[in-house]
Parts: sequence; structure tokens; C-alpha cells
Amino acid sequence: MRRAGATAPLAALVLVIAGCGSGSSGGPSAVGPGSTPASTTGAAGNSPTIAGLHANNHGTADVTGKNSVNIEAGNYYFEPSVLKGTPGQQLTLHVVNATGTGHNLTVDPQHVNKDLDAHGSADLKVTLPSSGVLAFWCEYHKSLGMVGGLLVSGSAAGSSPAPTSSDTSGGGYGGYGHG
Repeated sequence: MRRAGATAPLAALVLVIAGCGSGSSGGPSAVGPGSTPASTTGAAGNSPTIAGLHANNHGTADVTGKNSVNIEAGNYYFEPSVLKGTPGQQLTLHVVNATGTGHNLTVDPQHVNKDLDAHGSADLKVTLPSSGVLAFWCEYHKSLGMVGGLLVSGSAAGSSPAPTSSDTSGGGYGGYGHG
């Protein structure tokens, strides 16, 4: 009987040790560039997309008739994430980085690529596509879902339109731009 009583505390200790080993070895600082925060993980096929890219979608704004719009660059998202307007509409995006982390806004086919310092801001000029949706992203956090779209028709989840003949970027929709 004495032997059975001694194994219970040992079994409890094994469970405690096993439980401690199941977490991230990086602790709270493990979330950041190059890692995936829990809010963006999910089963394959269940993640929302914008222009065919995994996205942390924070809403759509109708910018029809406007010449400027404010966008927040947050922790791995843009808000609003989708700007819906008219074909060829020109917009100035006033992008405010609401975090202590550096971000970026890239619209590769339009040669827009601007870094945003922590808590900084920038004004960027973009043109909505002639049809469909055109992706924009943070080149540092694109893989974490920091993606948005310029939408004129169809669904924001669809593919980006093919570059026009005047575009010299070589497509570049899946790349990270300058690196």
C-alpha cells in the first residue's frame, strides 16, 4: 500500500512538468515579425482573404467621391482593410501607424512602398484599379495577414487584376517588394 501512495505525487509531478513544456519557449515576446499571433491562426481554408491573400480583415469603407481617406495600421491589420470606390479614382491615403512597431504600405503595381515609423504617419497617393480588387500590404507583416485591398467591382476576396501594359513592376503581387 505504501508504494501506491508514493506514486500519486510522482504522477502529479509528471503532469505538471509535461504541462509546462507544452507552451512556447519564447514566452510573451514570441509574437512579432516572423511569428504568427494566435489571432491569425486557423484551419486551412478558414482564413479570410483580400485579393487572394490571407488577411486580417477590419472592414470596408465606401470611398466613392472622396479624394482622401484615413487608414490605421495596427497590429497586423489595416483599418479599414478594403476601400471601395470607382474605377480610376485617385485617393490620398493618410496612413497612421497606431503601434510601437514599424510598418509599411506597399501597392506594388503602382510603385508605392512607404515605411511607417512607430506611431508615425504618411500620405500616399493611389489609384483604384479599372476593375476587380488590387492588393496592398505591409511588406514586413504580409505573411501575418497585414493586407488590404482597393476594390471597384466583385468581391474583395477575389484575385488581383493582371497588371496593365503600362505597369513595369512585373506583376509582383506575391512578393515583398524591396528587400
